[in-house]
Amino acid sequence: MEAKAAISRKIDIALKSSGFFICVDHGVPEQVTTAVANIANLFFDLPLNEKMENESRVSGSPRGYIPYGLETLSVTDGRMAPPDVKEGYGIGPNWVDNLSPEEKLNPLTPKTYTENLWPVDNLEFKEKILRYYGEMESLTNKLMELFAISMGLDPSFLVEKFTRHNSTLRLLHYPPQLVAPEPGQLRAGEHTDYGALTILRAEDKQGGLQVRKPNGQWEDITPPPGAFIINIGDLMMKWSNDKWLSNYHRVVNPPASAGASARRLSIAYFCNPRDDLLIECIPTCCSESSPAKYPPMKAGQHRLKKIMLSQKNNRPHLA
Repeated sequence: MEAKAAISRKIDIALKSSGFFICVDHGVPEQVTTAVANIANLFFDLPLNEKMENESRVSGSPRGYIPYGLETLSVTDGRMAPPDVKEGYGIGPNWVDNLSPEEKLNPLTPKTYTENLWPVDNLEFKEKILRYYGEMESLTNKLMELFAISMGLDPSFLVEKFTRHNSTLRLLHYPPQLVAPEPGQLRAGEHTDYGALTILRAEDKQGGLQVRKPNGQWEDITPPPGAFIINIGDLMMKWSNDKWLSNYHRVVNPPASAGASARRLSIAYFCNPRDDLLIECIPTCCSESSPAKYPPMKAGQHRLKKIMLSQKNNRPHLA
């Protein structure tokens, strides 16, 4: 318990100052991560028409293939820009695939609870990604225990909030930029994440992740081999009564000279509780002198609003 308490204190300091920290000795087998990266690159190498067969037709659904030009993340915070230079593939909890027909048609079932889409005749893709997804669920529980200890709570307090969760795993492919981007166009525009926390595995290549420092300058984030980058999102910041920071970050363009070597794959796990969980200020984060800043809200409301904003100018053909 002393070791967990010491780690929790370091997490608390990091989340108060930057909202980010590096996670090592996490227990996720490297071969599991490598297998997902390899299968993801093979998928993104497919012709566009084959990838588009797996595109979600449900606006706001973070499942299936996410084509170039769909998202503009900076719009979620009111900054207009050209679409982000990336493509992706999104996967959610596998139990959603087994909802009954009545549950699927129920208007109370959030549109983010949509079935996963899997490439036809590629069982290896599904198998390797679900294995990685399971590792992320386990790592999330470990992190949530440490978060709870940081807040002076029982270690199980936050873990219990993530049963029947609605977390999304996204494979994110940033291609070589053989054509110069438009003015103001980035691989991923400046934004904050929407949910509780994000677990990111990123390659050490040119044109990578930057985090905004308190002085407004941008800092490159390059984790050691095998490590994960962890940051919290808006939901956790509100949950903590702004004790912790949901910080701005972006993925910048590589230099023009980088050429094909700047191709980049990131694997991001966006951890979200179930959409109907009522988010109220955590008891240890408010007091008479520091009352709750936010009214109670359903966990899925803010996230869906941000997803729809990121797509609204780029997907007019969807309802």
